[in-house]
Amino acid sequence: MNALPITGELFATNQVSPDTERCYRYQLRSFSRWMETERDVTDLDSVTTVDLLAYKQSLAHLSPTTQKRYMATIRSFFKWARESGLIETDPAAGVKLPRAIQGQAPTFFTLDETRTLIASVQTGRYGKRDAAMLWCFAHGLRVAEVTALNVGDVIQPENGGMAAMRVRGKGSKARTVSLLMDGYRAVTAYIGDRVGADTEPLLTCTYRGRTGGRMSRAGIQERFMVLAARAGIPADKRHPHCMRHGFATRMLFESSVPGGIYTVSKLLGHSRVATTEVYLHCSHKRLEAAMLADPLGAGV
Repeated sequence: MNALPITGELFATNQVSPDTERCYRYQLRSFSRWMETERDVTDLDSVTTVDLLAYKQSLAHLSPTTQKRYMATIRSFFKWARESGLIETDPAAGVKLPRAIQGQAPTFFTLDETRTLIASVQTGRYGKRDAAMLWCFAHGLRVAEVTALNVGDVIQPENGGMAAMRVRGKGSKARTVSLLMDGYRAVTAYIGDRVGADTEPLLTCTYRGRTGGRMSRAGIQERFMVLAARAGIPADKRHPHCMRHGFATRMLFESSVPGGIYTVSKLLGHSRVATTEVYLHCSHKRLEAAMLADPLGAGV
């Protein structure tokens, strides 16, 4: 099965982001190798529903969420192949997606952990860059979004308004994220005399970007892990996305955001409010607090 030339057209048709395209390519390559080695199938039109059910079973060692993601990619691919006339029947049409675990709360930074991590940044050659990077994540940005930031994306406060940052999110969708003053100060302290270089990457591989290029996603993730470990952040939280989850949790549960979940959805760059609902996780303490708020308990 030679999936790669076909998948390139699929991605162009669906206009997915480069990061999503890389994930789809990896998942389809894995599927192609499995079909060849385990089922001796190399042609697209030779894949049967039985083959797909067997492949679904082979994913059982992965988490339910990962299984669902892999099979969703397979189903989308075969649906497109059928609609494009590459195959006569869609073998994935009757294959149900694995059920992801419902109600599983994302791993997130607490407010104290966020403050601790930012406060732990050391002075020195990379200190200003580290602080600017952490403040970006503290505002709920994704790793890919922070990687793509340019100096010109930082917007100065005007007429009593807040500073902001232009962010390019998934699917090339752009949004403007307002910056807290401490975050804006950290970013501008790092930018220094690069204010006029609008197209220069915000986070660079060397201090002030004199000789290095844009920091890669892997580079940013590795640096974040180092900083989180130094600050004593639990090992399962040493990922930038956990800081994004912390931002979402603070906005929903620890602040009075005008518009509630709808506003938070815009801040996070979600296309659908339903995506933001994953953060509506309730701990036992929150459930207890909700019951204590019931006026029935106050007596007649």
